Amino acid sequence: MAAAVDLEFLLNTIDEACQEWQQKFQTTTQELLQSIQQVLGVCVEYLIELSKSTADDEQSKQDRLGAKRIVFKLKQLKSSLGNLWPASITSFTRDRFDVDTYNVETIEFFEPVQFYPGFPYMMKLYEWSVYNTNGTLVYRYFLEKSELMGSGPYYVLGKAFSHGRSQIHSYGPTIPDYNQMKIHVISNLSGHGSQPLTTMTVPRFGPWLQ
Repeated sequence: MAAAVDLEFLLNTIDEACQEWQQKFQTTTQELLQSIQQVLGVCVEYLIELSKSTADDEQSKQDRLGAKRIVFKLKQLKSSLGNLWPASITSFTRDRFDVDTYNVETIEFFEPVQFYPGFPYMMKLYEWSVYNTNGTLVYRYFLEKSELMGSGPYYVLGKAFSHGRSQIHSYGPTIPDYNQMKIHVISNLSGHGSQPLTTMTVPRFGPWLQ
């Protein structure tokens, strides 16, 4: 899967599909929606395979660079299609992996999404949904971006659970690498991570698990 020729073929296929769709479609149709979903489905398979290892060896690094190229190409595809891009597709599956008895699915948003409608100062860029063996959602992690007036962006890995939420790791003003965040999520789920930076209680699941 990680062979360079396969990756190059995928990236070229996306470029060709974009050109074809721009010529064929004037509006967003069901056919276009299904075609985009098919491309996303193939990309997800590649992304999961290329993101499997969090190790620091050369092959793992090359695989992760390949995953970054796919993510860049998908965002480029959305930008190139402009108004043809379906409004319903706001994210894509970035990764799937297991931690002990938990199943984790990661999505990456094409563009930052507001945590609260009408409050643009707190956004989410990634979301990890954690399920137990029964398939029940038990936690969610987010890469949160806050940017209050007069200050620059600040990135934090947050965790939401049944009775509240915690800030797990602070990344400061620089957006972290996906692999770095994945390591922190795995460490926290495994019980080996550092203590939460802050914890707050919210009624029931609140908006954090929506």
